[in-house]
Amino acid sequence: MRLGTVKDKYEWLRPLIVWLGMTELVWISYWLLRTDEASTGYTTTVIAWVAVMLAWLVLVTYAGRRGFFLKHTRWLSNLVGSVMVVAFAIVVFGAVPAAREGLINAATATTNRELASIHILRLLAIGTIIKYLQRELPLHFVILGSLPDFLFAVSAVVITWLAGNGLLAQAFLFAWHSIGFTVFFGAGISMFFSVPSPLRIYHGDPDTSIAFRFPMLLAPNFTVPLFMLAHAFALVKLTAGG
Repeated sequence: MRLGTVKDKYEWLRPLIVWLGMTELVWISYWLLRTDEASTGYTTTVIAWVAVMLAWLVLVTYAGRRGFFLKHTRWLSNLVGSVMVVAFAIVVFGAVPAAREGLINAATATTNRELASIHILRLLAIGTIIKYLQRELPLHFVILGSLPDFLFAVSAVVITWLAGNGLLAQAFLFAWHSIGFTVFFGAGISMFFSVPSPLRIYHGDPDTSIAFRFPMLLAPNFTVPLFMLAHAFALVKLTAGG
């Protein structure tokens, strides 16, 4: 019995998408905390944000393994999770003056090459393309979500190299990060096309219910919002003229 419990807990940590999310969180936290001009209030805010994100990861994993998100697809459950993560960061770093100033300093100190490189991780979107080939996801999800995300990740490889050589204008990078932010909307909407929801228009097989099950539900509820925050961090830098 005890051995089974240990094995079950291991299954919570085994999926690659869990480690993808943890890598993103560490990567972004490093950007936020390495500034030499950080105040105590800012550092405390960042640490609190990281703690909340880890707690959210545990909560989403726990709820997802018990079918919570799949049960409540009609309430746009995955979308609510994404909005919560992004909105929480905006409120925390936007409402506290010390946190807002520290964020701008940290963003300015981060290079354009670094800000582009994190999005190379999105090459893992090929996993959802494979799931389509295995008939676990419908074609509309691949067209609206997987392919745009994967192609953006390919562009991130090129942009990382070009940005490192100072060959890109700030306006171009602003547009590129803005596009990368909006690319996720296609997958976000497509998730609800073939499950019980106000957006359902597709009744074929396979449907997108796998996107509401663990571990894939971590994409809309954890990894995607973190990528969106990485874009927002870059936009802060570019807006501040860094």
